[in-house]
Amino acid sequence: MTLGPITFAAPWALAALAALPILFLVLRASPPPPRKALFPPVRLLLGLQTDEQSRERAPLWLVLLRALMATLAILAFARPSIAPPASAAPGGGAGSTLLVIDDGWTAAPHWSDVRGASLDLVAQAERGGGSVSLLLTAPSARPIDPAGALTAADARGVVQRLDPKPWSPDRADAARRLAAAAVRPSRIVWITDGLADPGAADLARTLERLGPVTAITPALTARAIVGARLSDTGVAVDVARAPGAAPQGAVAAETADGRSLGVGPFRFAANQTRAQAQIALPPEIAARTARVRLIGEQSAGATRLLPGGADHPRVGLADPGAAGQPLPSDLFYVDRALQPFAALQRGPIRDLIAGRAQAIVLPDQSRLPDADAAALERFLERGGLVVRFAGPRLANESGPPLPVALRPGARTLGGAVAWERPQSLQPFAAESPFHGLAIPEDLVVSRMVLAEPGLETEQRVWARLDDGAPIVTAAAHGRGLVVLFHVTGNPDWSNLPLSGLFVDLLRRSIAFSGRGETGAARPDAAAGPYVVTRAMDGFGALAPAGGDVASIAPDAFEAARAGPRSPPGLYARAGVAAVIDAAPADLALAPLVLPEGIARRGFDGPTTLSLIGPLLALALALVALDLLVSLALVGRLPRLPARAAATALALALALAATPEAHAQAGDDPTLELRLAYAQTGDAATDALSREGLAALSAVLRERTAVEPGAPIGVDLARDDLSVYPFIYWPAPPRPQRLSSEALANLDRYMRLGGMLLVDTRDGGRQRQETNRPAAVMLAGLDAPPLEQLAPDHVVSRAFYILRAYPGARGPSAVWAESASVASARDGVASLFVGDGDWAAAWSGRGAASPRQREMALRFGVNLVMVSLTGNYKSDQVHVPALLERLGRER
Repeated sequence: MTLGPITFAAPWALAALAALPILFLVLRASPPPPRKALFPPVRLLLGLQTDEQSRERAPLWLVLLRALMATLAILAFARPSIAPPASAAPGGGAGSTLLVIDDGWTAAPHWSDVRGASLDLVAQAERGGGSVSLLLTAPSARPIDPAGALTAADARGVVQRLDPKPWSPDRADAARRLAAAAVRPSRIVWITDGLADPGAADLARTLERLGPVTAITPALTARAIVGARLSDTGVAVDVARAPGAAPQGAVAAETADGRSLGVGPFRFAANQTRAQAQIALPPEIAARTARVRLIGEQSAGATRLLPGGADHPRVGLADPGAAGQPLPSDLFYVDRALQPFAALQRGPIRDLIAGRAQAIVLPDQSRLPDADAAALERFLERGGLVVRFAGPRLANESGPPLPVALRPGARTLGGAVAWERPQSLQPFAAESPFHGLAIPEDLVVSRMVLAEPGLETEQRVWARLDDGAPIVTAAAHGRGLVVLFHVTGNPDWSNLPLSGLFVDLLRRSIAFSGRGETGAARPDAAAGPYVVTRAMDGFGALAPAGGDVASIAPDAFEAARAGPRSPPGLYARAGVAAVIDAAPADLALAPLVLPEGIARRGFDGPTTLSLIGPLLALALALVALDLLVSLALVGRLPRLPARAAATALALALALAATPEAHAQAGDDPTLELRLAYAQTGDAATDALSREGLAALSAVLRERTAVEPGAPIGVDLARDDLSVYPFIYWPAPPRPQRLSSEALANLDRYMRLGGMLLVDTRDGGRQRQETNRPAAVMLAGLDAPPLEQLAPDHVVSRAFYILRAYPGARGPSAVWAESASVASARDGVASLFVGDGDWAAAWSGRGAASPRQREMALRFGVNLVMVSLTGNYKSDQVHVPALLERLGRER
């Protein structure tokens, strides 16, 4: 229903206005409640009856206020809007409307205007009671049939879900589809991208034959990056535009994970359609460029995937635990060494394989979760490359895949099997992939994992120490390859990661990604077609490809253009990456020329303004005002001094002007520090853990600055453990092996720096029993080698000074990961194993005496303080020397 410029999309709601007189009478007859006052003489009047009864009516102004409030609400439910005059609305009036939309990447920079204009036209057709037909000019695997007349509601839903496609429009194909549809619209609106293409004239003639046409064009047309290449001074970028488009701008170079490397400006000369930008970068930084994009313009054409960056092998670093703290990561030096030569990504092994990594680098790790091990096995069978580094975990317990068998334990300077002097490397043999590389004179290896000797081992050696011990070995695994460095990837065991040789060794190792056992490239027939790994959307963002994308034969890839079956993005074949860009190098942008018979207007034309929001907001404001008035009439509002009232009003206005803020969810575990315990499935054990941690939390609140909340039980397999700094894991009556999900979750938790206390609760019997609870509980976990806590460990002085580590029944035996492993986290151990039955001691139910409980609580306080503050207390050993030096300087 239309009343002048105001249109009601749900006019039936206006019928409620007929009830306003009744509402007026009801409100008028209902007085406000009487005001109560304490007046003792009123008790003398109790029981008196009067013949005349009078009812005070509500004030007329209050009744009118409430009637206005109801009227506003009714009008809002009728969905009113202010529509432009019919003469100014190209889609208004009765009959059918044909809406033609250029939905290629060329429309992405002004897509919000396209969607807004389309919705306005659909609303205008709805007011006229007409239907809407849609014609999209960009090719699609499932195009919308223009012959299918849609209701306004259906057309609105289609437009709201519409996004630009990452390829150019094909107006010639759109003209053919329109001619075959035999549509007879009353009016036609063409929302263009303002750019010409070979089929624009055909589509314009076809539209003119069908009826009056109005074209909506943007003020500025899209620009495109048509070339990008590495140069001696950085990255050179070619930008194209149509005459009349924005004359200047800037381009940014980014890595594959979106980190900006540099920015360069560009400016078009007068009447020129090509310009060049130079992003000044050092060669080693420029080599990491994976894409360049126009700043401030989001479209597939304004983003270009750099062929040089795409040609780098995709290497996955299986190091999810150090994503937020890269410096102490086991793979920090690997990351820095490979950045100029590879496209790196971090994450779990299965995610890296799903992301089509060609090589995967594993840090020091003993056992892999079952699901990861199976995925890695399939990865190697398909020809992947795995590079592994040794360390304390692998020396403690080795697990596949490995190129050679390893001896248990590590060879250490000063150990039982030791060198008399530090070792360096032999010159690389002629058959080694490292042949020809220079070995630094200061290279030193102090520790390594030994390989079992044998003929098979000798055939798999790529590098040796001076004494002939293998330090790099490799072997085929399926169609893939496993390379093992027998030292750590950080300087703990050698200074190799600090040398330039480390970069060359890794670079030559990852050159085997996507290759067979001998390193020779696979034949084309075995390699198969190009397969898309990451597809680009219309706004230039990369995402996993859909199911409609077809593989491309090698001989057809060079000629492939962006389209529904070959979207722009990253493609891979036999470990080699390639790119299809939305804007080809020969792209020429020109303004769209329309025939004289087509009317023109811009996106700034008349639009439809919805009144639903303002009406509802005003109605709610009146509700609040009515509430205040009602409270004032019954005397429930306190009387404030004038100054206090002015202050309250000013505060209310300030709060109203404050930008919108979002609070955290009430169940967010990061809102409050809480100690956690692992749920074992045994009700008694879990209850004791909860009671013990509650007692420990109370002591922390009372004696320290730590104020933890109530303890919480966590599921090791399902819950996010990273938000809990300390987890207590007691042994249940019948310990069982963890699931693969729980093992992976615990591995990630410990790599992130969390502290896990495993309590076998057996009072020392675990040292005599072969099948002790800790062995069952930690089976399959990538547990580091453990060593018994020394009396001077940082735990002994984190808060209280302890000479032993007390539990429920006296001093307990406590083990922690060795210092060589903990050095990756600044010396803070993440795994503690003991037999103190600490939950029982903390709660007081199992302690031998109150004194014993007090000492156990002190041990718990120290553990929590280490988990929160790290090992800063260990630096106290230097305090005497520092004080002595300061005294001498005085």
